[in-house]
Amino acid sequence: MKVAVSREPGAEREVSPLELFFDLVYVFAIGELSHHLAVHVDPRTAAETLIMALAVYYAWYMTAWGANWLEPDRVPVRMLLVGLTFASLLMSVAIGDAFAARAWLFVAGYELLQLGRSAFLIAALRGRVLSEHFVNVLIWELVGVPLWVAGAFAGPDGRLVLWGLAVLIAYAGAYTLHWLPGRGRRTDIQHSEIAAGHLLERFRLFFLIMLGEAVVTTGSGFTSEPFSVARLLALAIGFTGTVALWWCYFQRAEGVGAALAESDEGAGTMGWWGTLTMTLIVLALIAIAVADELAIAHPGDDATLGFTLLAFGGPIVFLLAQVLFIHAALGRVARTRALAVAALAILAVATAPLTLLAGIAAASAVLVAVAAADA
Repeated sequence: MKVAVSREPGAEREVSPLELFFDLVYVFAIGELSHHLAVHVDPRTAAETLIMALAVYYAWYMTAWGANWLEPDRVPVRMLLVGLTFASLLMSVAIGDAFAARAWLFVAGYELLQLGRSAFLIAALRGRVLSEHFVNVLIWELVGVPLWVAGAFAGPDGRLVLWGLAVLIAYAGAYTLHWLPGRGRRTDIQHSEIAAGHLLERFRLFFLIMLGEAVVTTGSGFTSEPFSVARLLALAIGFTGTVALWWCYFQRAEGVGAALAESDEGAGTMGWWGTLTMTLIVLALIAIAVADELAIAHPGDDATLGFTLLAFGGPIVFLLAQVLFIHAALGRVARTRALAVAALAILAVATAPLTLLAGIAAASAVLVAVAAADA
């Protein structure tokens, strides 16, 4: 299996069509997460959405990293990705009722992804240091299994706590590069043997998926409501903000990542920080999409605390993610983005007494200003 399916160290590879097919499930998953939050914008639903969003993105990026070390045209690798795609679909269709009747389905899909992928990579990469690394990964995943399973059978409050702890364990493992007592780490960022171009393209495509889902969410929100000029204006403002997000990512941040990935040491740093900052971007774009959907549905309503946190907190988290990434890559703070974060915080307070339409207009205006500065 090592000879048949693992990528040779140092060899580059492109994103395969089957990986794009895998990503399509996550278009649906992100949409379900946005819808789950939009139905009830309250602290409880926000906590549920946060836990599920972190689990969904963790499943995606662990697959993106794992596939990076495999030869995509080999039949076993294709069968793996098909299986992981179906497991992702099981997890995604359960999102809306994961804290109700379909908890077991969410857990089943999630664990099939995590355990199946790790076991495959241990076998596929045997004889290399990376195989031992995925032994560590599998152990970390097994530590979280009892919490996920117990949460599926617990009541809503217990499920929230148990699944929250399980997600924290998953991210602690990733943050420590899956360090274990007695085994330590089996690889490090500088010697991860990643194909940097492949991973950079995976981040790019996943970001586009999230932007596409934001467009779908706002478009669906507009078509499900009676036509009005105010709703049309809200749709235009939401679309403008989405374009600004696209511009901020591709005009500045991606170029920094591409330059960083040109060296072997930089490639690992790009992958590490790209994964971390994309976690924040996922959360940010879900918040922004929900805020836009609420403004389209009720443009003249007074802003609530929940709406304000989504409309301004989403762009703040998005820009802070880019601040972190650019600082890690270049060793300096992106001043335009830091100033924009401050502007968003001030505008969040200033627009609190105004309407939802005014809120998304102010937040989008800041994003447009950042995009203009990048240009």
